[in-house]
Amino acid sequence: MNDEYTPTYAVDDYEQITEGQATILFPRNNEVFYNPVQQFNRDMSIAAIKTWRDITAEAKLARYNRSTNPAKSKPSPKFTILEALAASGLRSVRYAKEIEDIDYILTNDLLADAVESIRRNAHFNGISQQLVRANQGDAISVMYAQRDKKRFSVVDLDPYGTAAPFIDGALHAVENGGLICVTCTDLAILASNNHPETCFAKYGGNPLKAEFCHELALRLVVHSIQQAANRQRRYIEPLMSCSIDFYVRIFVRVHDRPLMVKTVASQTGAVYHCRHCGSFATQPFGAIVPGKGENSKFRIASAPTADCLCANCGSTQDIGGPCWIGPLHNADFVQRMYDAVSKTDKTVYGTQPRMQGMLKVILEELQDVPFHYNLATLSSAVRTACPPLIKINSALLNAGYRVSGVHTRTGSIKTDAPMHVVWDAIRAHVKEIGRSPHIVEGSPEDRILSAEITTDISFALHDDAEPESRRIKLVRFQMNPEKFWGPKARHTEAPKAKQDSTKRKQQTQSTQAIAAADDALTVAEGVEAVDLDAKKKPKTE
Repeated sequence: MNDEYTPTYAVDDYEQITEGQATILFPRNNEVFYNPVQQFNRDMSIAAIKTWRDITAEAKLARYNRSTNPAKSKPSPKFTILEALAASGLRSVRYAKEIEDIDYILTNDLLADAVESIRRNAHFNGISQQLVRANQGDAISVMYAQRDKKRFSVVDLDPYGTAAPFIDGALHAVENGGLICVTCTDLAILASNNHPETCFAKYGGNPLKAEFCHELALRLVVHSIQQAANRQRRYIEPLMSCSIDFYVRIFVRVHDRPLMVKTVASQTGAVYHCRHCGSFATQPFGAIVPGKGENSKFRIASAPTADCLCANCGSTQDIGGPCWIGPLHNADFVQRMYDAVSKTDKTVYGTQPRMQGMLKVILEELQDVPFHYNLATLSSAVRTACPPLIKINSALLNAGYRVSGVHTRTGSIKTDAPMHVVWDAIRAHVKEIGRSPHIVEGSPEDRILSAEITTDISFALHDDAEPESRRIKLVRFQMNPEKFWGPKARHTEAPKAKQDSTKRKQQTQSTQAIAAADDALTVAEGVEAVDLDAKKKPKTE
């Protein structure tokens, strides 16, 4: 990179968009795309990287203080970031201005106009070219090139669509203990059963059209990252996995720990899901049993945990996965991030209320329980009115089980109670309010409700039935952020010949419009003048 290069631009030719501490010059012709809805993504990423930085710096300092080697120098808090698919450069500019202790950011994009935009926006924000280093290159090649060099501390992948092609390269480019931030926006594949073959090809597992489809999307992506890491004798630890609007955003820490790779089979599995009633069961692929002394033995798990027909209603079951069935979040990491965001001035993060709400709900989730039930789906399966969430929460808590909500879907329950206990609570509710007269004998609804209640169900209000995030009225589930929100169109760089042809065509059309207007004025002499501005082509938004 040439340190003396200074981009030339006229500020008046651009729209200025301010986000956080950065103001970017956004081309009026949509040269590179900008999506304001993704501000939440960038706010969360800044807070997550800060939290990772603090935890990592503390761990390095602790190791230094324990060291007895007098020649060992005190570790530097500086770290590096690779943004592999940068587009306008907004994310890197915000990182440079809002995160302390960054050595440098390699801000990469394949397209020349995007790289020029990165340089322009860094210059406009007063950021040196040593701090934000614009680079034009294929993201995969750039990441693989780091295998024999000093690797990056943080690798950020925020592509249009799937991140699957970039995951292996990111694992080669990140250092031991480093952070990988991954965005996938292809939820039409990850969170439905429309294209299971495509999902399996990209992520190595099948999706399901289920109440927990967004949680399964997270687990499929984590599984994909974990499998790629294991092939390099590396292990990834999910720090936080978020289902947001039309995409997922996942933060994982990478460890060079071959021993932990052996535990992955027991944290990977399939999920059986009933099409009618929403019952589910997980099937791990491995098991860990005690060995000699403190050692463990790794075994193949016993199977199956479910039949081809649902044990509760007799309907057909679908199978999803393989997927990650271990924890999706590190509770200590999320707690530190939540505390930091709550203490931060409200002007720092434009989406702070939503950040607090999501982080709090994630903290409340049961970390050792994969998947969840949706109360409306359970009620619909037996044709009854949906009970209040607090009522069912109380029943499960009073029966001695744990229960929580989830951030992926409102009105849902995550619990360690067996499936029959959950249905006992629903059966007790139906018994209390009356069974629907439209239920046919022998139907799936009849099979569920005819089963005997074997659990002592009490609907007495439990102190923990209402989560704290609801009591303190946090923004727990975001409504649609704006009209026509969602992924924007993919940016492509038009060939120069096509750009020149388009420019000539526009100039010809403009000349013809002016000539036609002059003719109209001559013919209609004495009549009110034609508004020439109305004939001009409107701006493209």
